[in-house]
Amino acid sequence: MVPESNPALQRADSTDSTPRRTSRRSRLALAGLALAALTGAVATPLAANAGVDPSSGLQAMLGLGDPGPAAEAGLTASAPVQAIGAETTGLNVRVSPTISTTISLGEPVALSVEIENATGEALAPGTVRLVRAEGAIDDQAELDEWLAADAQDTTGVAGDAVTLGEAESRGLAAGGATLVSFTVPGEVFEDLAGSPVLGLGADLRVGDTVVAASTAAYANADVPASGSVAVALAAPLTTPTGTVPAGLIPADQLENWTSPTGLLTRQLDALAGRRVAIGLDPRIVASIRVLGTSAPASATAWLQRLSNVPNEVFPLAYADADIAAQAQLALPGLLAPTSFGDVLDPANFATSPEADGADGAAADGAPATDQPVEPEPTPGGVPTTEELLAWPYTRADLAWPADDTVAAGNLGYLDAAGLTTTLLAPGNVEPVEGPSSSSANVDGSTALVADAELTEPLRAASDASTDVGWREATGRLLAELALDAGTARTTVLATFDRGDAAQSGRVSAVIDEISGSGWSSLAGLSDAIGAPPEARTLVDEPEAEGRLSAIARMVETEARLAEFATVLTDESLITGPTRRQLLSLLDVAWLEDPDVWEAEVAEWLVAQRATLGSVSVVPSSTINVVSTETGVPTTIENTLPYPVTVVVDVAPSNGRLIVEDQVEATVEPQSRSTVRVPVAAGVGNGEVSLAVSLTSTTGVPIGDTVEIPANVQADWEGLGAAILAVIVVLVFGIGLWRNIRRRRRARLAAAEGGAGAADAATDADAAVDTGDAASAAPVAADADAAPTDATPTEAAPTGATPTGADEPTGPERG
Repeated sequence: MVPESNPALQRADSTDSTPRRTSRRSRLALAGLALAALTGAVATPLAANAGVDPSSGLQAMLGLGDPGPAAEAGLTASAPVQAIGAETTGLNVRVSPTISTTISLGEPVALSVEIENATGEALAPGTVRLVRAEGAIDDQAELDEWLAADAQDTTGVAGDAVTLGEAESRGLAAGGATLVSFTVPGEVFEDLAGSPVLGLGADLRVGDTVVAASTAAYANADVPASGSVAVALAAPLTTPTGTVPAGLIPADQLENWTSPTGLLTRQLDALAGRRVAIGLDPRIVASIRVLGTSAPASATAWLQRLSNVPNEVFPLAYADADIAAQAQLALPGLLAPTSFGDVLDPANFATSPEADGADGAAADGAPATDQPVEPEPTPGGVPTTEELLAWPYTRADLAWPADDTVAAGNLGYLDAAGLTTTLLAPGNVEPVEGPSSSSANVDGSTALVADAELTEPLRAASDASTDVGWREATGRLLAELALDAGTARTTVLATFDRGDAAQSGRVSAVIDEISGSGWSSLAGLSDAIGAPPEARTLVDEPEAEGRLSAIARMVETEARLAEFATVLTDESLITGPTRRQLLSLLDVAWLEDPDVWEAEVAEWLVAQRATLGSVSVVPSSTINVVSTETGVPTTIENTLPYPVTVVVDVAPSNGRLIVEDQVEATVEPQSRSTVRVPVAAGVGNGEVSLAVSLTSTTGVPIGDTVEIPANVQADWEGLGAAILAVIVVLVFGIGLWRNIRRRRRARLAAAEGGAGAADAATDADAAVDTGDAASAAPVAADADAAPTDATPTEAAPTGATPTGADEPTGPERG
């Protein structure tokens, strides 16, 4: 038995800060129970009147006046009874044996009635009435009728209940709880001695109003079992939902959860060594292994212990992701982690460890017991994704979707993904008449269908916040088994709840109750799967359209990020954490809190959009282009912690500029870089809008296109060249003109000198003709003796003596 806990609703696992769901709702019943003769002793309440003002709180809310003491309330068979109103929702009444989960009639029976006020309003003192079912309960229909008694049907229940006693209950503040104890002799059940199941109930009245009621059922321990039901159990080994950085459990959280009193330790304590199949979240294994030698010692020890358990172990989806939603979106394949490279530090894997438990597993699927569980990294590197996720699973072909989420065609999708046997919640399959086994053929696929009558109380027991609540739920479970013990059913399946971790102490206790019961025995999933299947009909339960639309947006965003990641040399630095975060947000536990999930998804989408915009072109002011060929300066910003390589392209809005080529640029982490894209001036001047865009080296568009205005005045370069050419022509033209003028003057001078020589020659000829030869000879000699250093342009003609000529030399002199 579970040790008694604080009756004021202290949880057994109070060390966890994880929000808990409330235990299953107590069944409201017995509003019109008729009073019968008191057949047993009635004990007084354990606590005195709390002194709550009767005119305040819940009593005032119900419209009751001051009823006076409980003894004066007039609780007789003729007293009018008001049905339980909606205003009292949150008032819970539970009834159970004080120290056991079954009832033995050979001695006085000690019973406890627990009252819990979870309304947020004070509860006035009242009267508790304890009853039992009038007749025997020996089939499922009678049990269901007793447990489903409607508190508002005051006439249909009265004849089916026998009052065992009444006692006063004290007033309760909001959130308070109290116990009212009864002890009745076994003789009050004398007429039910042969009934395999006994029905108990209790109600709470304030004044003339029944404000809370409950029914319960317990196996009769004095009735020999007519057989034994083989029960296969499946339990998840997961962690609570929440923001998970990089899609992994942080090291400090791992150290906390794997400590001696941590969440994961308590979960393993409850399951290890007991015949229950464990659905393991691979994220737990990967989160420990990626840390290598830096992993907390408690985490590696926990992982080693897990590898040694004899339980059947099968994998859930990574982070217990919702596989039904993926099937309904018809994704190309079930999502799985792609890489852990962004979180692997080679320094933590410098020493190659031994082969892990996956490599050392026995051929029959039993995990190794003498080898560490750290993966053996690839020689010279860190572990691969496959090595980090490897585990010696008993079988890896099981799918466990969330309750009531499977739609038509989903099982075929899971079959194609290699998950050929699906664990289905009872609400996802049409019920059948009479007892049935778990092995079934549903929608053309193999399935194991959980038993509704066993699964509901199993989960209520595992999540019970008080001892009375646990005994009530466990008693109901054993009552179901007591009724089924004589049937010819093969192995049946019951599953523990997903979502927030159950109370580990409650889990182990209820497993032990099933194992030690005379009406049941524990079996393995392999036993259930191996049984002959029965044809069952699937209940089409697609997930909400809003949830599917949100998941589709997430998948689309991840695909865009995968394309964007081509700017990196190692794309897995982005794709790895993105996929793991996506899977963490698909955790089926989020189904319990859709509002918080939607907020988390919105925040994730915003973060991914920021990543998509982390590489961009910085807007610029107007650029002036004054030459025919230049470079357009473009500044690129990279806010990622990794270097990126992009291709810069410029597209002008008109023909005034012509882009000559694209430019490839590498930008360092969290920095800016300016590159120049070559352009050439086209035709005309004016304004041009330059559309600057980025792509990865594989051609994937990166970021948004940025428009940069440009002002083209490239004709100034041609005008300047023309002016320079004119200056050059003028300079050379003037020089040439001056040279021509000089030569012309020289020719004129030469022409004048030639005319003087001709006159001299004419005089000589005249002298010869007149016989004056003597006088002619000196003239001719003088003409031949022209100076030798005269410039060509200024030389005198033969026979002419230029002005200032030197006298003849040589023989002609004298």
